[in-house]
Amino acid sequence: MAPASSAQNGRILAKVMMNRPGCRYEDGCRDEDGCITSIRCNGRVFHVEMSPFYLCDSPVIESRYRKFIAAVRDEDVLMATEEDKVQDPEDVLDDFHAWIIAVFKPVFLEVAPDVPPSFDPAKIAVGDARPLLSEYLFPEEHCCRLEAENDKPFPIHARDAESPFIPALNAIHPELAQELGQHVKFFDPSAIEVSFGRPEYALSHIPTRVLVELDDSGQKTVCFFKEFARGYRLESELEAHLRVCKSTLRSEVRVIRLRGLVAVDDGQIAGLLLTYVDHRRENDGLVFQESLLHTPIPLRQRWATQIQETVEQLHNAGIVWGDAKLDNVMIDKNNDAWLIDLGGGYTKGWVDKDMAGTKEGDLQGVAKIVECLSNQEYEPLSDSDQDSSDIVPDGKYS
Repeated sequence: MAPASSAQNGRILAKVMMNRPGCRYEDGCRDEDGCITSIRCNGRVFHVEMSPFYLCDSPVIESRYRKFIAAVRDEDVLMATEEDKVQDPEDVLDDFHAWIIAVFKPVFLEVAPDVPPSFDPAKIAVGDARPLLSEYLFPEEHCCRLEAENDKPFPIHARDAESPFIPALNAIHPELAQELGQHVKFFDPSAIEVSFGRPEYALSHIPTRVLVELDDSGQKTVCFFKEFARGYRLESELEAHLRVCKSTLRSEVRVIRLRGLVAVDDGQIAGLLLTYVDHRRENDGLVFQESLLHTPIPLRQRWATQIQETVEQLHNAGIVWGDAKLDNVMIDKNNDAWLIDLGGGYTKGWVDKDMAGTKEGDLQGVAKIVECLSNQEYEPLSDSDQDSSDIVPDGKYS
């Protein structure tokens, strides 16, 4: 999916965060052509409900909207040309996001004309403001609707409507929570400070880099915040982290570890606090097969050896990596390879389903990783490509 587009006018900065097709219901029936698009603007979130049902005698807007829905579903989008060329879905998404933001600009100016102090990039840059994780997880929300008549769009602000979405919180078994509590702390989101590499990201990016006081030293530690969709089964991942906590695995072994859990008052889990890898800038620290051609062969060999050694150390400690694949390897600034996504399931093409969650499955995935890294072809990047690869946002992994 294309990166969400943004538009800025003075103090207004809006960015599409998510598209949810099929979320709209009419008379209890699911509207397959409906969509709710969530836009973050100046620290608030606006949920814009859309459907052809709201577009009256508006063929141009409806055509634009149906292209957008097709792009959200990653379907081919035909351009209205004699050649019937297929448009890139990413371009369609970018164009529609920019358009819908422009349409709702009057609503943003009315409801969110100012930047809350804790989200103000200027204040963050000089240390006068420190946004908290709770402000991102539980933002001020507004419900909106796109209507149109005779191809004139009307942005509707449904002032009294309740948010259509429940916060992404997940429950875990009390016994597991109790056992985890013997090794790591549970933190309220209001006790966690969000830290962005660039202050301007505070208005538009989902936080992944946070600061939290893990002990009573008064010092805050940089952690990676991993959020989950509502209904995600956390147990297998948490049990894998628990095995690491209870093991004799040495601290220098490069595998992501659990540092704490983010929970609200009723014990619902909002996310995990994990080891933050100070990753290299290329590809946000991740390893992509298509970029390996431009990675020096000795460096690839170094990563292959490190991955094999780390998995061997995990297995010796009775721990299974889980979803062994190249996407779950991260490279730090020292060009060392880390294993991430501990306790995951399996990915088709890397590990067979019947070997998921086993040491044999890990070895199967690692063998394919090593095969990818063993390509003897190498093509250096041009100077212009190297310059552009340095411009990346805060790192993240899943």
